[in-house]
Order: sequence, then C-alpha cells, then structure tokens
Amino acid sequence: MTKDSAQSQLFLNDFQRKLAHDSRQLDVFSRSLSDFLNAQTTVETVDAMSVLLKNQLESYEQTTPLFHFSESFWLSQMLVKLFNLKGSTFFSTLNSENELLGSLRADALPNFEFYFVKAQIPVGGFYLRETSLQNNLFYLDIFNRRFFIDASDFVQLIASQVGRRLTDQQIANLSSAFNQLAEILSEDQFALDLNLIQPENDAVLEIDKVDLPAIVTDKLFILAQAHHTDIVALDNGFEISFNEDLKLYLTQRLDPIGHSQWSFKVVDLYDQWSLMAVLAKYDWFLNWYLDDLAKLQIAYRREFFAG
Repeated sequence: MTKDSAQSQLFLNDFQRKLAHDSRQLDVFSRSLSDFLNAQTTVETVDAMSVLLKNQLESYEQTTPLFHFSESFWLSQMLVKLFNLKGSTFFSTLNSENELLGSLRADALPNFEFYFVKAQIPVGGFYLRETSLQNNLFYLDIFNRRFFIDASDFVQLIASQVGRRLTDQQIANLSSAFNQLAEILSEDQFALDLNLIQPENDAVLEIDKVDLPAIVTDKLFILAQAHHTDIVALDNGFEISFNEDLKLYLTQRLDPIGHSQWSFKVVDLYDQWSLMAVLAKYDWFLNWYLDDLAKLQIAYRREFFAG
C-alpha cells in the first residue's frame, strides 16, 4: 500500500467511525423522542426527556443535524405534556398564530412569556425565566430530580410595574399551576421546595436573616392599624387578621446560639392561601415586605440560584 493509499485509508476509517458514532447518537435521539411522544405517565415522560436532553448535549462528530431545537424547546414541550396528562392546558407552546415556540405561554397571563435557560452553577439544571423582566421563577433539574421556587425573583416579578397590573386571580392561577407541577413531579420522586407559594396551613416560612429589627415590626403594627386590619401582639410576635377566615402569624423563636429566628405562617379556613397570595392581595402588606426585603426575605435554596 502506498503512502497516499495508507493516508486515504486512515482518513476514511476516521470518517466512518465518526459517521457510526453519529448514527448511534441519532438512533438514541429517535428512540427517546418516540418514548417521549408515547409516554403516558410522569415517570415515562421525564425519563424520556432526560435521555433526549443528554443526547442533545453530546456533540455530533461529523454531521450537523437539521432538527436541532434548544433545551428550552424540549423542556417546554415536557411541561405542556405533563400538564396535558393531567387534563390541564394552562401552558402552551403555540403563539397566537398557532406557530410552535421554544417557550411557554399561558392564556391566563397574556402579557407574559417564559423560557428555560441553563443554570450557571456546578450542579447544572435550568431556570424558568420570564422573558421581559428576566426573573427566574423556579429551578428545574430533571437529571437529579429537583424543583425549587425562587422566592426572591417571584416576589420581584409580582412587585414589578407589569406584575402589579396582574389581578389577584391571575397570580393565584400562576401559583396554582406551579403547585400542580410540583404535585406532578412528586410522582417521580422530585425534591420539592415551593416556598412562599405553598398554601398549606402548616407551612412555616423562616426569614433568611435572624434578629429582625424592632423598627420593622413597629412599622407593620402601624400600617396594619392604618389600614383597619386587626393586629395583636403575642408573646413571641404578632397575629394579623386580614378577615375572619385569614390570619397571618409573624413569630420568633430563639435558635441554639441565642438569635431570634422569625418566620411567617398563613392560616386560613380552607387551607388555600399562601404567603404569595397574601402579598398579592394586600398592597400595604406587600409594600411593607418590599421596603425591608433585605431583612424580611424568606429563606430559600440560594445555592441553586447563584447564577
């Protein structure tokens, strides 16, 4: 064999190896897409999408697929399917002209659009981000089964100029959709943290920082009275009665090293109200919360939102 022939053989061998690699990868993609389309349960849907996304993250060596869609496209498709499996059509990936999007829209929130972006943190994952304000609403990791609400950005979205034009019902609908998503993902053993959108009466939401200054609680007392809202001083904090069916407790306890750890707790007759719902309903309470947000911020999984 001549030198030229040997060189050509090496080139063609390498070319064939790369094509074989790409062919195997394309086959995995095709099978995982078929599994996703035919999935009938949460577990089947998430498993298929996990394989599909892992396949997409790997590079093709010789070919450049013409069918490439973004991670946001696929995750949006997954969320729509998960809701559809439960008979819900809250989210859609179609625009007003029925064109397919790489993002999520909701008829209940016509001025908002959401898309997924990679989390720039060591453990990976994705954020669901609102397009215009760039607020991250939750963290999702389908590989390690995690779903966490971003307590900081969620409040900032509701408090924004656009967010303040939302009705109480629209905010409740969005919170309800995320609660439903958490319930769906729990079928696949996801770790969950719903934070300030969880409506359970036994949900205790600790403030991120300890030793809340008295001036902050004094302001709460004054504002409640100014807005004709019953507020009672307790031995360990305050009880606010927004109406006969809805109460909020801001109470403290001493931690092991003697600091005061404050927390919120919402209690209502029908176990339906979350702290987010209270903030959205009562402007004076939201303004109080935002004015001292650095001191009142609810503790959340900050390490997953560092990016």
